[in-house]
Amino acid sequence: MKKLLLALPFMLAFVVLSYGMALADNGPHGGFAPATDACAGCHRAHTAPQAKLLLSSSTALCQTCHSSTGTGADTNVTDGVYANRDLTTEAPPEGVAGRSLKGGGFANALMDTDDGTNTSAPASRPATSAHTFDGSNGTAWGNGANGSGAGGTIALSCGNCHNPHGKAGTGGTATYRILRPVPNGSGAAASVNVADEATKNYTIANAAADYWAEPYAAVETPLTNWCSQCHTRHLAPAGSAGTNSGDSIFAYRHTSNAGGNSQGVSCTDCHVAHGTAAVMGANSGAVAWPGGATAPSGNARSSLLRLDNRGTCYKCHANP
Repeated sequence: MKKLLLALPFMLAFVVLSYGMALADNGPHGGFAPATDACAGCHRAHTAPQAKLLLSSSTALCQTCHSSTGTGADTNVTDGVYANRDLTTEAPPEGVAGRSLKGGGFANALMDTDDGTNTSAPASRPATSAHTFDGSNGTAWGNGANGSGAGGTIALSCGNCHNPHGKAGTGGTATYRILRPVPNGSGAAASVNVADEATKNYTIANAAADYWAEPYAAVETPLTNWCSQCHTRHLAPAGSAGTNSGDSIFAYRHTSNAGGNSQGVSCTDCHVAHGTAAVMGANSGAVAWPGGATAPSGNARSSLLRLDNRGTCYKCHANP
């Protein structure tokens, strides 16, 4: 990641910063005026070195503002913290400076993954698992219809999930975290519009970085449906733990249909979106991947979970 950032031309960072700061569905992410200066921050009409007339790869452009060294956005997704570093004073505030982002972090994450059993203050730690974001190929586990294998391969970058121009929803409406209604490469046929927050909040509520029970409120159910556009067979209605789906790999599944069961279980109850620092023990770290592979194992098998080992299971099932 550091090599990626160092490779960015100085002029690119200068141009990005010269036209304004990055605010979701504002600035370069929407709200364009007829005489906008925003286009020149990312595009060149006749001399672009990248497809879609981009100055650099889409991920590299995102990192100029949203990385550890970026200065154009409050959200440092590399380290999973709210930096509060742009030149705009939001009213009301959209996060607490220094606090953990809801999605965790791609390279590092400030997370209390032992659910408070360690009384020392949580510290930022390297991510043990994270969604791919640099354009390299990854497996979307459960993608596709029954019988189609462990999952499809997607070259995943920031732009697969997020629309940098904003207003991506049906009818040009704003969406939560500028999410595309259909993630690029997912193969999904129907759109899922996750409505934007009335008041944006990028950080978790717990000052001690405890992610357990972090609320997603009105977007919880649509986010579960949105995630299932890539992880198709992970969407499972009530009763799926005892009803065979007919798939050879994803035969019996934990309920994850937040809109169709009394438990209200959603993807975000157990997982973060970008990356986690959760660690795995002997049993949890040895769980085979859906395709049968046993590597990578150990902490790398943390699967974006909010808590160490299978603490998410314990929190729900220890006191039914």
